Amino acid sequence: MSSRFHVVLAGASLAVLGACAQSGQTISYATGQHRQIEAKEVTAELKIDTLVSGEKLGSTERDAVKYFAAAYQNEGHGAVIISRPSNGPDDVAAMRAAADARAVLLAEGVEPTRITEGPYDASGARLAPLVISYRTYEAVVPNCPDISHWDFAFTGANAALPSFGCAVAVNLAAQIGDPSDLVGEQRMDPTDLGRRTVVLTKYRNGETTSAARSQDASGAISSAVQ
Repeated sequence: MSSRFHVVLAGASLAVLGACAQSGQTISYATGQHRQIEAKEVTAELKIDTLVSGEKLGSTERDAVKYFAAAYQNEGHGAVIISRPSNGPDDVAAMRAAADARAVLLAEGVEPTRITEGPYDASGARLAPLVISYRTYEAVVPNCPDISHWDFAFTGANAALPSFGCAVAVNLAAQIGDPSDLVGEQRMDPTDLGRRTVVLTKYRNGETTSAARSQDASGAISSAVQ
């Protein structure tokens, strides 16, 4: 075998090895792992700056607490926390505002056991807001790369962009109703014991367990939906 043929084989072997030696990032792009949707834990906050000395919350502030309570009941997890300033400009106003905020949350249906209150040190602060917060989740696609500096003229690798599929993943993430579903299994709603008893009774008696369907004698579809 000629030495030239040996050189050709060696070059081919190196090319094959080079093709196999892909980085973890390249493999992630190829398998689409960078497009995986994840749930990111975030903190929702409502800050009330206008604490009037000796007064409770104003109507605007109370409305803000009402909207915040509705958002908590829709997407909140854990406790809703009322943090009032201590050693601030007016501790008495802060305590009254915190008590008023708690009353609004209770009136909006938030369970008392889910409301936690405590002070935070506001020493030296000119403005010390009342802060109401809770934990929630948002669906994100954290590993999609920034391609603002990508050389789109380079096509030597004949490969898709690293961001291929990211736009679709981001759109899907925006459509997730409750991102906390991505964290783990969710509890099922209680079963309908009455309906289950009816179905089991019919099954044991050899009867049809499904609900009866109504249609006209001809079996035709109503013209209202044609």
